[in-house]
Amino acid sequence: MRKKVINILIVLVYICRGIYLDAQNSIEFVQDDGGRFLMSVDSVQDKKQKLVMIAKKLSFEGNIDKAADLYREAIKTDPKCDACYYDLANILIFAGREDEAKKNVEIAYALDPENTWFAMLYGHLCLHFKEFDKAQTLFRKALRSHANRQEIWFNLASIYEEQGLFPEALGILDTMIIRFGTNDDISYRLFNISMDLKNYDKAIPAVQKLVNNYPNDPRFATLLADAYLEMGEDSLAISAYNSAIDANDSFAPALLGKAESFRKKGQFPEYFKSLQQYVANRAIKPEAKAEYLSLILRIPSFAEYFKGNIDTLFAILSAIHPAAMDLKFLQARYFVSTQRLEPALSIFGQLTDMNSNSKEAWTGLLSLEYGMKMFGQLELSSQKAIALNPGYADFYMYLALSLLPQKKVKPAIEILEKSMLKANCDSVYVNNALSLLGDMYFSISKPKKAFAYYDKALKNNPENATVLNNYAYYLCLTKSKNLDQAYKMSKKAIELESSNSSFLDTYAYILYLQGKYAEAKTIFRRAIAFGGDESAVVLDHYADTLNKLGDRTTAEMYWSQALDKPDCLNSAEIKKKLKTN
Repeated sequence: MRKKVINILIVLVYICRGIYLDAQNSIEFVQDDGGRFLMSVDSVQDKKQKLVMIAKKLSFEGNIDKAADLYREAIKTDPKCDACYYDLANILIFAGREDEAKKNVEIAYALDPENTWFAMLYGHLCLHFKEFDKAQTLFRKALRSHANRQEIWFNLASIYEEQGLFPEALGILDTMIIRFGTNDDISYRLFNISMDLKNYDKAIPAVQKLVNNYPNDPRFATLLADAYLEMGEDSLAISAYNSAIDANDSFAPALLGKAESFRKKGQFPEYFKSLQQYVANRAIKPEAKAEYLSLILRIPSFAEYFKGNIDTLFAILSAIHPAAMDLKFLQARYFVSTQRLEPALSIFGQLTDMNSNSKEAWTGLLSLEYGMKMFGQLELSSQKAIALNPGYADFYMYLALSLLPQKKVKPAIEILEKSMLKANCDSVYVNNALSLLGDMYFSISKPKKAFAYYDKALKNNPENATVLNNYAYYLCLTKSKNLDQAYKMSKKAIELESSNSSFLDTYAYILYLQGKYAEAKTIFRRAIAFGGDESAVVLDHYADTLNKLGDRTTAEMYWSQALDKPDCLNSAEIKKKLKTN
């Protein structure tokens, strides 16, 4: 198998254990109230030796931090104690502190550059930090006195592999085969490197040896199958996958590999049959299943076309892993993507019951209720979510959004204002809340309060195009009609979002109010081209402009279209315009 960096500490501890047990009777250990180990000064004269022996005892017991402190004390006593630096480096690796370990072994190596163990550990750490030239120098030096140690040769091969120099790595392995013959480790590395080089003539025999040596190990048969699949030998790949599954029918890579081989060939009945075998296996973790399914569900057309097959997979998963939240989240999103909102809503409800503190589950439920315009239910769900997670700001926003369609503007304002005091609000939330507060205050005829909130929002983010647009539009609707300020804001908004039909409508309407009808007409045509023909407001404004330009016939056509739109809120006014001669 591919060698990993050996934790020398483990080996070292067992060697030192015997030394410690022999010396235990000659060293007196005392433990103070703070749990620290003290030494009897009279029992042993050599302070450094005492510190090292206690450090070895502590490291053997797993007390790494205290052992490291004692090694540092030993180094203070004897700054030239190369073994102290080396031992300290080993236990620091064990603690995951490779930076500090490298500094210590570097000192050990500098004190004794002929020590092969120092060179090897230093080389491992240089390789870890991708200092390839230094690592290669160290391992080649180690080979001079230990040419028969295969791990040194493997380390050299790893240096080349890490740099993508696969032919050079292969050369090292060829040298090893000449020197040592073929063994399992060499075959495995030979296979991996040959696959990187697309050298299948070498890769296949190498992994076949492992399959022959370990017929009951599904890993090697799966590697062989993967190689055949990459070569385009689909039948051989499936046969090898079957061998792996025969050896262990819970081996996920073989089950998935077999399924993928069918998918790539376009044999979807066989693909889903194999996939059912995979998802039905109780020994495979639900997280692994969710990870794979999330990959295939990223393709919307695939999910829609094979909806029946995927429904079957989720039915199997629900029966086998009824409490697996990752799978339930995935199933809910799948239902949303395939426009089945009711079952998605049901699953999000289950998720909030399973884990009432899951912000992700509540967010999924609330966003779906909002999208389905279930505003009464959204109000209740938001209140429950806030009660369980009072510090999460987004839930307050959903509550406010549930109140607005129910004409509960003042309670919605109170909720948002309270949220910025009670909840943990990031800058995005604050800007959205300030913008919405501005809109709501204007809707209840409090323009000064509205504009104060817009000013706060723009102070936080001067590039907020939505605030610029709304602020500009509402300025046009006030008695003072500050058109100069509105014009500047609206112009900036369409510079930020030049294809937004609503923003273009605001800008064109300001031009209309300024009497610039020809310019307004040009901008209105752009607004309609970008979807404004679905808005009664845009059509009404455009018709007004055409009427001012003397094109009464076309104006009447657009007023009539505006009346037919579901968002038309001023039908009486438009009908009056149509009657006016």
